[in-house]
This record gives sequence, C-alpha cells and structure tokens, in this order.
Amino acid sequence: MGNSQQGASLKKEDLDELTKHTHFDPKELSAMYKQFKKETPNGFIDKSEFREVMKQMGVVDSFLQDLIFNVFDENKDGAIDFPEFVNALSVMTRGYPDEKLEFSFKMYDTSGKGYITKEEMTKIMDSFYKLVGPLVTFSGKKFESHQQLVEEFFEQIDTSGVGRITLEEYKAGAHKNPDIIQGLKLFA
Repeated sequence: MGNSQQGASLKKEDLDELTKHTHFDPKELSAMYKQFKKETPNGFIDKSEFREVMKQMGVVDSFLQDLIFNVFDENKDGAIDFPEFVNALSVMTRGYPDEKLEFSFKMYDTSGKGYITKEEMTKIMDSFYKLVGPLVTFSGKKFESHQQLVEEFFEQIDTSGVGRITLEEYKAGAHKNPDIIQGLKLFA
C-alpha cells in the first residue's frame, strides 16, 4: 500500500482494495483509518506497542501476545500497518468460519511449517491455561490439564496419525467439533 499511510484519508485504490478483501464497507474503513492514524501517527504498530495494548486487555503472557502479533503481521516485518490490522480485524469480527479457522491455524502453527505439532499446541494451551485457568469446553467438558486437552484434540483431528495437524485436517475436524465451532462465534 506504499505511502497511502501518509495522508489523512486512504487513497481511493487502497480503499477499493480493502473493501474488496475485507468484510468492511468504505465508510467503516475510512473511519477506522482516521482512528488508526490518530492512535499511530507513524502508520504502524510495533511489537512493543502491541504488547502494551494486549496487557491492557488482560493478556499478559508474552508468548500469547507474540502469537497474536505474528498473525496480524502478515509480511513479518515486525510492524502492523493499517491493511494488516484491518484484514485481521475483519476475519476476527466478521469472517466466515473457514477464514477464522485459517486465522487460528496460522496462530497455532508457530513454526510456520504448515502444520501444528503437539509441542506447539501444548505450549499454546499452557499459556491459555495461565490466562483463564482450568479449561472447560463450551459443551461443559472439563480437562484436568492442558496436556489432556491436547491429547484429545490430536486424537480427534490428526486423522493421518502422524502427530501433526495440517490445515485441511484442522478444518475438517473443527467442523465436526461443536466446541471449536462455538469458539469461532466468540469473535462474531
């Protein structure tokens, strides 16, 4: 998007592009852009600023902060610009279930190799456990430990049985698991 960040409003071609690729209309995007520029005069959010906002929201675990930051930072340049911010926000708040699944998969695939390992999921669930305490699913199932949740998750979703979950397995398994589908609705 180049220097579209410089002015007080988005260039028409940038606005058209974001309208086409997000679930926001031009008026919403223009308002968000004005607020983004007000909050970030330099045109981006760096990792330390993002961590501070996450702390204010109650997410104090730096590992979780980094997971979320890395999904927002699509080009991996260490900063979130307006298009990256609005793309992630669009998926989180208005995305279709498959878009949300792809978003969460990217977050869980910490190595970026295209699959989720038990080690990755265990580390993530450990951080979630520290954030929210004992893990209880939407259907009321309680897990004594995050390791127990990870084991069951892999039993259900790792259909190839190789100890890692691909995006396709993740999507297929999620659509069959009412707890995952319910979790996706949290951001609607």
